[in-house]
Amino acid sequence: MAAVRSIESGSPPRRRRWKRNLLDWFAIHVFGGLILPLLIRSWRVELDLPPELKQVRDSDQKTILAFWHNRQLGLLRVADELRPVKVLISRHGDGEIIARIVGRFGIGSVRGSSTRGGKAAVRQLVAASRESHLAITPDGPVGPRYQAKPGVALVAALTGLPVAWVTWSTDRAWRFKSWDRFILPKPFARMRYRVEGMVEIPSNAGPEELEAGRLEIETRMNALTAALDLEMGLED
Repeated sequence: MAAVRSIESGSPPRRRRWKRNLLDWFAIHVFGGLILPLLIRSWRVELDLPPELKQVRDSDQKTILAFWHNRQLGLLRVADELRPVKVLISRHGDGEIIARIVGRFGIGSVRGSSTRGGKAAVRQLVAASRESHLAITPDGPVGPRYQAKPGVALVAALTGLPVAWVTWSTDRAWRFKSWDRFILPKPFARMRYRVEGMVEIPSNAGPEELEAGRLEIETRMNALTAALDLEMGLED
C-alpha cells in the first residue's frame, strides 16, 4: 500500500511535466511554425525606416533596437530590414520557447536578464555587437510594464552602439492577461510601425549619465507608443 501511495503521489508532478512539455511543443511547432507565419503574412504592415536606420542598414554600422516586452513580435518584421540581429531573451521558463520561435525567423538569441544570468548576457551582447544588431526589451522579463531597466543604457555604453526605439500598434488585436498585456494582432490587422532615435551613451558614462540615458529611452518610447496607439485606436 505504501508503494501504491508513493506512485500515486508522484503522478501529479509527472502529469504536470507532461502537460507542460505538450504546451511547449504546441507553442514552438504549431504556433511558431504554422500559425504565426500565416498570421504575419495576413497583416498589412506600414513600416518606413527613418534616414538614420536606412544609413545603418546600408552600411556596416550596428545599432540596438529597443522594444517593449508586449510588442516583441515587431522584431520579426524589423529584422527583415536589419540583419543579422540577436535578441536578449531571459533564462526564465518561457525564454526557450521564444528563442526557438524567433530562431525560425533567422534571429539569434543571447540568454540572460536582469534577474538571472545578467552579467554573462552583457558579455555576450558586447561580443555579438561586433557582427550583429542587438534587440532588447528594456522592461523585461517581469516588468513593470513600460519601465526601462538600466541594462539597455549600460549595453549601449559598453558597445558604443546607438539605441533606436521601435514600437508599433494595430487596429485590432488580442490582449493577453499577462503582466505586460502582450499584444497579438488578429488576422488581416493593420500594423503601423514607428522607429525613432538614436540615443548614444558615452563609454565613460557614470551613474548619472546612464540614468539620464535610461530615462530618455523610457520617456520617448512611451510617448511614441501612446501616440501610435491613439492613432490606431488600440485600447489597453
